[in-house]
Amino acid sequence: MIVVLGDIAVDIVSRLATPLVRGSDAAAEVRLMPGGSGANVAVWLARLGQRVVFIGRVGDDTFGRWLSDDLVAEGVEPALIVDRRRSTGVIQVLVEPDGERTMVPDRGANAIWAGEEAPEDLIAAADLLHVVGYVLLDRQGQPGALAAMALARAHGVPVSLDPSSHGPLRSVGAGAFWDLVGHVDVLLPNRREAQVLTGVAEPEVALAALREHAGTVAIKLDRDGCIAATGAKIERVPAPTIPIVNATGAGDAFNAAFLAGWSRGDDLGAACRAGVSLGTFAATLPTSR
Repeated sequence: MIVVLGDIAVDIVSRLATPLVRGSDAAAEVRLMPGGSGANVAVWLARLGQRVVFIGRVGDDTFGRWLSDDLVAEGVEPALIVDRRRSTGVIQVLVEPDGERTMVPDRGANAIWAGEEAPEDLIAAADLLHVVGYVLLDRQGQPGALAAMALARAHGVPVSLDPSSHGPLRSVGAGAFWDLVGHVDVLLPNRREAQVLTGVAEPEVALAALREHAGTVAIKLDRDGCIAATGAKIERVPAPTIPIVNATGAGDAFNAAFLAGWSRGDDLGAACRAGVSLGTFAATLPTSR
């Protein structure tokens, strides 16, 4: 069983037909759909046949109930905390014509995590705890995420971490980030996050630096696939050349496939190939999953 702790939200996805023009209009196709980085990883894991429990926070509202029902329909076991004071998170996702996306989040209930909210018995029974960095990068969310990681370590449960977003990472600073999270078993940054965490742009150099902080590191390189290392082994897997429809959630799909392989003992190359394959597929979808 894999336990995922992270964000869950409603995505308002606007697929722009033309670039934005400040102060004017830009035609778009707008859809409302379930999302949130943590929930996306959990759903992809369930679709891959993995037993998965998702720990997250929603408001006591229509969106929260909709998201809970969606997790169940997807085969995910929800362990949701219902916040009576804050609304369910909502993310405005602007998808440019080339598939690149910019997100404007209202984290809502996702933003506040108390230290005791992650159930110890659930984490103790897991084969892996995956933490989405958005929770760690929000000061109000840190207590809950750090408490969950501490419980996992106390019970000998491996911890994987996706740093989530280079902007908030830069604000926190690499040194403070590592002081906060310590050593993890699996680290899954993208290219920009790896650069912020190491101060170097070359993926190979960043990979070497990140191995000081994690047993296994896989850097997502967007259209260039991924580069990963564990122990003395290094793998580089290219991505197929395809038209990208929407990059939203592609990294979450990569994470799910990589972690599913890693948790069942697949070799590094197989886990990378699975991650690149599913991440590439996700980028061809008009939705985040």
